[in-house]
Amino acid sequence: MSMREKTSWIAVLTTLVIWSYYFSVFWINALNGRIDGVELRTLFIICMGLSVVIMLSLTIAAAVMARQSLDAAPDERERQIEARADSIGFKLLEVLVPIVLIGGLLKLDAIRSAFPADPVGSTAILFANGFLMTMVVTELVRESVKIVLFRMAA
Repeated sequence: MSMREKTSWIAVLTTLVIWSYYFSVFWINALNGRIDGVELRTLFIICMGLSVVIMLSLTIAAAVMARQSLDAAPDERERQIEARADSIGFKLLEVLVPIVLIGGLLKLDAIRSAFPADPVGSTAILFANGFLMTMVVTELVRESVKIVLFRMAA
């Protein structure tokens, strides 16, 4: 298994665990009409920090254990796999961003009425997390496509 495939596995598994927790906490609270910006910011910072530390640690450990270089130039097959995964990821992003934006705009009155104490702040937090979730899903798909393409090429 190439180092790039290992890195993709690490990214997918770490992202699934950490960001699934973040978004489950966020959406449970949002659906119950409770958005606490300070609490959410703290949870976001913790999840982001954990993601970076875990991904870096596991990637370095995998490289050391396999005696592979982290900065080796990609070969032609790896470049093609990256390009295909990037293309699919960008196409997915082009579809999801308008869906999130239009969906949010269509539900704007419902969002504002669900959070009467701070309708503007809550709306902004919901939109920001909708876009964050879109980015996370897109990255998961992109990394998963790379894994599939690496497996098919093996």
